[in-house]
Amino acid sequence: MNKASGKNEARRAERREANAASTLRTEGAAPLDVVVLDLSATGLRIVTNADLAIGQEVSIGLAGAGATRAFVAWRRDSQYGCAFTQPLSAEDEARAFSNSTPIALGRPAAPAAATPNGAESLEDLVRQHRHWAIPGDALFGILAYIVAAVLAVRMLLG
Repeated sequence: MNKASGKNEARRAERREANAASTLRTEGAAPLDVVVLDLSATGLRIVTNADLAIGQEVSIGLAGAGATRAFVAWRRDSQYGCAFTQPLSAEDEARAFSNSTPIALGRPAAPAAATPNGAESLEDLVRQHRHWAIPGDALFGILAYIVAAVLAVRMLLG
């Protein structure tokens, strides 16, 4: 089997819908809340507010099957495709998210209930992310510009 045919075979792995909350970890960063949209023996598709780099190595929790290592293979807006460094066994693939409650994406959600630590629910983060088109860095830059403009006007007016 050559390298190109191996890629095609990996892409043909049967995908199973998950729509389940999970935690993604990257080296040197805080854990990230993500939603696993679907998965197969060779990888998964997630949605997150985080900015991940193509090729970045991550660890992701698969409820019922433990954590596994993967790397980011592609990105489309807030969705990422991740390829597992080692394919899941048939047993782990079957157990992953088998008892999780599906998260309905793209539907109007009821008002958010705060989690015990006061943070918004993962569903709200996903819903908000779909509406925000401004990256966090750009938003910070806009706010800094506004503050600077207000201070300049105050200095001019005395």
